[in-house]
Amino acid sequence: MNKKTLEILASIGSVLVLIALIIITHSAFSADPNPLMESYGFIASLVIFILLISGIGIKLTDVE
Repeated sequence: MNKKTLEILASIGSVLVLIALIIITHSAFSADPNPLMESYGFIASLVIFILLISGIGIKLTDVE
């Protein structure tokens, strides 16, 4: 598979993962009486997204 195609598919997939994490976080913590839990969930979602993008970038350097 072409490296450019892999890069595009990986970026679309990672954005979809971020959207899913945000939806899951909002639905899980919206009824919680402590509003900080939802904020921490959003921060955790962003950290997971950054780690995912970093891992994809490192793996894409190995693809020819």
